Amino acid sequence: MAHDAQLTCPLCGEVHRPVSLRPGERASCTRCGTVLAKGRRLGPEAPLVFCVTGLILAVPACLLPFITAGKLGDVRVSTLFTGVGALFDHGMRAVAMLVMLCGAFLPIALLGALALLKAPERIRAQVASAGILSRTAEAFEHWAIPEVQVLAVLVALTKLGSVIEVTIGAGFWCYCAMALSLLLAQRSFDYESLASRPGGANAAPRP
Repeated sequence: MAHDAQLTCPLCGEVHRPVSLRPGERASCTRCGTVLAKGRRLGPEAPLVFCVTGLILAVPACLLPFITAGKLGDVRVSTLFTGVGALFDHGMRAVAMLVMLCGAFLPIALLGALALLKAPERIRAQVASAGILSRTAEAFEHWAIPEVQVLAVLVALTKLGSVIEVTIGAGFWCYCAMALSLLLAQRSFDYESLASRPGGANAAPRP
């Protein structure tokens, strides 16, 4: 058997013969018991499906109202970038840029990078190599945190709900769905499988 077809335990160095795993099954090292591989519950195209879904949801999440707040006839509609603009106007420009990057631009960019990594070779090759895309995605993963934005909105709703009349808009639900799609795409993505694709060998580091 070729060396690149073997499965080596990262803890003790024991070499194993690769086997096919059914969904939910685990392959463990025969010497030390370290889990070497897991059978995926979803198909190989699941990450691409989640990424495309997230990218589609990102459009209404950015355009539709997030929250509508009103009191005594004064109604204000907030979108995804309303808070960023308020922070910028009050002189907190660094915080505004951080919120905009981590809550909007980087999650969308990460979805795009992961989608390209799972796209057919003829499409991916027109943009960048698998190595560049995987390193970009790995860097974005540390800063793309839309779930923090969701948590911040929920905390604000909890505090303001008893003071003013607050209505959650469609944009917020689309944003929550986009954040969930990104989480599922990351959970189901397999960086190691890129090594077996054309142009991907030794180019995609494991996160």
